Amino acid sequence: MPITFNVVPKKNPQQPNNPPKYYANIIGEGKTTLSDLAKHAASVSTVSKADILAVLESTFAKIADDVADGKIVYVGEYFTVQAGGSSEGKDTAEEVNAASIKSVKTLFRPGKMIKDALKLAEFKKKA
Repeated sequence: MPITFNVVPKKNPQQPNNPPKYYANIIGEGKTTLSDLAKHAASVSTVSKADILAVLESTFAKIADDVADGKIVYVGEYFTVQAGGSSEGKDTAEEVNAASIKSVKTLFRPGKMIKDALKLAEFKKKA
C-alpha cells in the first residue's frame, strides 16, 4: 500500500510578498496496534497471539524503563531509541544542574530494515 500525501502551500518567511510554493506533505492513514502485531506474528508462527502479546508488552516495557534510565536501546536492525533534550545555557559549568534541563524527548533512529523498506515505498496523492 502506498504512502499518502496531500499538497500544502507554504510562504517563504524571508520573502512574505512572494506567492507560496506547494509541497507534498506525507500524512498517516490507518494505524497498527500492538494487538495487530501480535495477531500477525501468530498467523505466521506456531505461537499464540496471547503469548506474543505478552512478550511484546514486556519487551516494550523494558525498552521504556531502559530509556528512562538513560540507556540507548538497540532493537536489532530495526531501530534505536534513547532520551534526548535541551537545557538552559549557564555562564559556568558549576551552574548547570538537573533544573537546567527544560525539555526531554525521545530520539528514534530507524535501522537498516526500516530505512530499506522506506526506499522501496510508493506514494499516492490524496484525492
